[in-house]
Amino acid sequence: MSFEDIATKAVEKGVETAVEKTLGIKDLKTVRAVAETGAASCAAVSAATGLSVAATSGAGITSGLAAAGGVVGGGMAAAPAVLAAGPAYAGAKIMNETFFKDQPDLSEEEREARAAARTATNIGAAAGVAGAGAVTVAAGASGAAIMSTLAGVGSLVGGGAIAGTAIVAAAPVAAAAAIGYGIYKLFGGGKK
Repeated sequence: MSFEDIATKAVEKGVETAVEKTLGIKDLKTVRAVAETGAASCAAVSAATGLSVAATSGAGITSGLAAAGGVVGGGMAAAPAVLAAGPAYAGAKIMNETFFKDQPDLSEEEREARAAARTATNIGAAAGVAGAGAVTVAAGASGAAIMSTLAGVGSLVGGGAIAGTAIVAAAPVAAAAAIGYGIYKLFGGGKK
C-alpha cells in the first residue's frame, strides 16, 4: 500500500468517524461523500510533492507546501489553508444539500433550523480554513516551525508532516459539520 493510499484512508476514516460521532448519522453513503472531500486534500498534497522518495523528505515536503501556498502568494505557511479550502467548500455544500436541505413540506421550525444550519455550516467551513492556516504558524512562520507543527499533528495518527498536512486540511470539514449540527439543534431542528 502506497503512502498516498494510507494517507487517504486515514483522512477518510477520520472525517467519516468525526461526522458520524458529531452528527450521529449512520448513513455511510452520505458520510462517505463528505469524507471524499477530505481525500481531495491528500490528492493535493500528492500533486504538490509528487510523493517520490525525495519529495517525502523534509526539503521535498517543504517545497511542495511552498508551491501549494504560492497559489495565493502565501508560500509554505499558507499551504494547509489553501489545501483545506476545496474540501471545506465541498464538504459544506454536500452537508447543506443533504442534511440541511430546505423542503417545503417541513414545519416552519424545521425549515428555519435548517436555514440557520446552512449558514452555520458555511461559517464553520470558513473558520476551519482560517484555523488551518493559524494552527500551521502557531509555533512560528519559519519553515522549521511549520514542519515541526505539521509533524506533531501527523504524529497523532502515527504519521509525519504529510499526514499532518492532510489532517489540518481535512479538519474544516469536521468543523463545518459540528457547527452546522449544533446550530441546527439549537434552533430546534430534528424534533418530530
